[in-house]
Amino acid sequence: MPVKRHDDRALSRTKARTETRPNRIAEPVDGIRAILDALPALVSYWDLRMRNRVANRAFAEFLELTPEKIHGRRASELLGPDLYKLNREYIERALAGEPQVFDRTIIGPSGEPRHIQVSCTPDVVDGKVRGLVALGTDITALRAAEQAHDGAEARFRDVVEAGPDAIVVVDAEGEIMLVNAQTEKLFGYARGELLGESVDMLVPDRFRERHGDHRSGYRTDPRPRAMGVGLELFARRKDNSEFPVEISLSPLDSEDGPLVLSAIRDVTDRKRVEDELRRSRAQLAEAERIARMGSWEWDITNDQATWSEGLFRIYGLTPSQFDPSAEGGRKRVYPEDRELVRQTLERAIADRSSFTLEYRAMRPDGRVHTLRGHGEVVVDDSGKPVRLVGIVQDITEVKLAQEALQSTSADLERRANELQQLALRTAAQPAAIPHAPLTSRQLEILRLIAQGLSNAKIAEQLFVTEGTIKWHVRQILAKTNSTNRAEAVARVLGVPP
Repeated sequence: MPVKRHDDRALSRTKARTETRPNRIAEPVDGIRAILDALPALVSYWDLRMRNRVANRAFAEFLELTPEKIHGRRASELLGPDLYKLNREYIERALAGEPQVFDRTIIGPSGEPRHIQVSCTPDVVDGKVRGLVALGTDITALRAAEQAHDGAEARFRDVVEAGPDAIVVVDAEGEIMLVNAQTEKLFGYARGELLGESVDMLVPDRFRERHGDHRSGYRTDPRPRAMGVGLELFARRKDNSEFPVEISLSPLDSEDGPLVLSAIRDVTDRKRVEDELRRSRAQLAEAERIARMGSWEWDITNDQATWSEGLFRIYGLTPSQFDPSAEGGRKRVYPEDRELVRQTLERAIADRSSFTLEYRAMRPDGRVHTLRGHGEVVVDDSGKPVRLVGIVQDITEVKLAQEALQSTSADLERRANELQQLALRTAAQPAAIPHAPLTSRQLEILRLIAQGLSNAKIAEQLFVTEGTIKWHVRQILAKTNSTNRAEAVARVLGVPP
């Protein structure tokens, strides 16, 4: 009997252990523990009373605790009452047998925000929930990347929206995915009328094939992708009116596949200016041909000259034969006249004055032509000469007529000098003798000052820059020892301005 009682007690203890075993959570064996600790995710197991039974190393490090200090403690104690209150709804659903997934932003013990995605999976045995497995994935870096992506996308949209050009983003099939406000303004469509439609609606029928080939070629040829591709054609507004545009393409990568961004610029004004410039050049070339004239400009600082078509024609040269340096120009002058040309240009630069001279030029075919040139020196704000500009006329066949014109000009100059002397003799007070003689250009400017003209008006009348006139005025004041323009006029011309 005593033995039987002993057996009954042992049987009762075994039965009790067996009946309670399903509610006990065994500690993980070493192999499983090693696996859990190797996971980067936050892994933990909680019983029905939300007491921790298992916590891997990542979860412990996240809480800045050891697994031993976590084991057996309630979730509300470890997470804090506020965070636990936020998660309580999901915990209760998981303990009711419903898997839960949610995100949380947690301020860790170090004070830095951490973004965690949590999944709570109920542990169900024989249809009964005995706890839950919590798997937390730190998505802080992912969230930061998403925020950076969202920020970049927002900035991209802001740039696109504020751009001066019409921006149209299309997919591989040419369907419009995005447009900006300038597109609505330029084409006359509302944004909703464009999105989802084919970009061909913005192109006249006769240009659609060319536009499609251009876009397809851009997608298939990687070479232009780094620099964009320009195409000029006509676009069509909602009212069917057409206007010239320039289209530049750029690649865009998106989750839906590669896209193409088209920057569309209205070039109506540019085309009008180009047409006007072409007409002006044609008219100038025709006028130069009829008058047997040409024009030139010399950049003194860079020693670079540019010639008009008429000047190439006078010298019998082609642009490929042209040497744009000053030395190259001197070589085209007849040897006996080169010193005259050099001295004339140097004197004009030194005096900041205009010049007129006749010289002979040699053509490649050996013929010598007589030319008459007129030029002006252009100075900067400090009075430094920076450019020479001039015109040249071939007077070989009209030399006699030109000599007659020069004779008339000399007679007019003589009369002007006589009038000047008469003005000096009849002045109320004798004019003071200038400290230095004035050049013919400076005397001409002083007469215009006496007429009451401003520097700007004088520059306009003499076809020079206002800066050149200012420089001459300073020279006039210095040479006449005058403190102002009126005093200079009185000293030289003998009459008040």
